[in-house]
Amino acid sequence: MKFSRLSLISILLILGAVAVFTLNRPQNNNNSSDNTEPIIDKPVIVTTLFPFYDITSKLVNDKAEVSLLLPPGVEPHSFEPTPQDTIKIQEADIFIYTGDIMEPWVKDIVSNLPDSVTVIDASKGIDLIKSQDDHSHDDEHGHENESTKDSKNNLDPHFWLNFNNTITATNSIYTTFADLNLIEQNILENNYKKLTQDLTELNNKYTSTLAQCRNKTILQAGHRTFEYLAQSYNLEYITTEELSPNSDTSAQDIAKLVEAVKKNKAKAIFSEELIEPRIANTISSETGVPVLELNGAHNISSEQFKTKTSFIDIMNKNLDNLSIGLECK
Repeated sequence: MKFSRLSLISILLILGAVAVFTLNRPQNNNNSSDNTEPIIDKPVIVTTLFPFYDITSKLVNDKAEVSLLLPPGVEPHSFEPTPQDTIKIQEADIFIYTGDIMEPWVKDIVSNLPDSVTVIDASKGIDLIKSQDDHSHDDEHGHENESTKDSKNNLDPHFWLNFNNTITATNSIYTTFADLNLIEQNILENNYKKLTQDLTELNNKYTSTLAQCRNKTILQAGHRTFEYLAQSYNLEYITTEELSPNSDTSAQDIAKLVEAVKKNKAKAIFSEELIEPRIANTISSETGVPVLELNGAHNISSEQFKTKTSFIDIMNKNLDNLSIGLECK
């Protein structure tokens, strides 16, 4: 009898626990009579490069799911989408890319997208400049063909490094979002005004700072990324490589930059972030001047992504290093 009484008590305790769990279990929204709002799927936006990932994220805040196709830390010029990337784009509501000069692989994907995907070319309405280097080269992926050889392969795709262009691209993205009624209009409009104001202030800061530099020449070991920035602020720009990231640095290119360092009495050699600074270090050893980083903002490191580094953060760091290297007051 003692064993049976203990067993009965155990069974009652178990039944009591089950009853408490059932009473406290969340109810399915479909059967609930309370005022809990149903879960609404957020719009899904896929972007290719970091500047437009950051801009888009700031326009929509947490009202949409924004993703960066290019993995953090990956050099963008050699990037090719995987089949999983293609599926991700096909299943998105909006796909934002940088332009077919920067991303020639986009054409085939866009031509096969369902009508449910809205496509935004961030370079639309922007006049791409021609590179000022003296060489002809392949496109950004080295896929030269007769149709692009004369008309496109000398165009510089890094247009976001002119902040007026960045504002133009931001306006294009904002206008599309507004037309689609993507998120609440007053939130979208307020975010747009704040973002364009911040970009305008950034441009003004660059203008006032770089106007006071003793040295007016950016000397960079690497491929020709900062043409827009140099032209925007009346700076000369000398690099060891052509616009194409597939170009090689010759001994003659190195000698030319070494001579430019001496001629300009430069205080620094610039190297592009996320790129191995081997050539920059060689020139630094030859001339005795330090290496400073400039970030083209195509992409960011994994650590920067985790800490939510913004496009404007990157550009402010660039200005700090330019101020040092060009001896700006």
